[in-house]
Amino acid sequence: MPPIFRALLWAIPSFAVALAWIAGLIPGPLGSALVLAVPIAMIATMPRAACRRG
Repeated sequence: MPPIFRALLWAIPSFAVALAWIAGLIPGPLGSALVLAVPIAMIATMPRAACRRG
């Protein structure tokens, strides 16, 4: 999967969570937990080969 496509797959949910949190559609503690958890999940699912380019 191309890196830009993988980035978009994670950017869209991150943006949606942030907007829902700001709009008050999800409670504050849940929103703050999701804002932290989504990037952690992104890093955890990143292929190791993508980190070794250098």
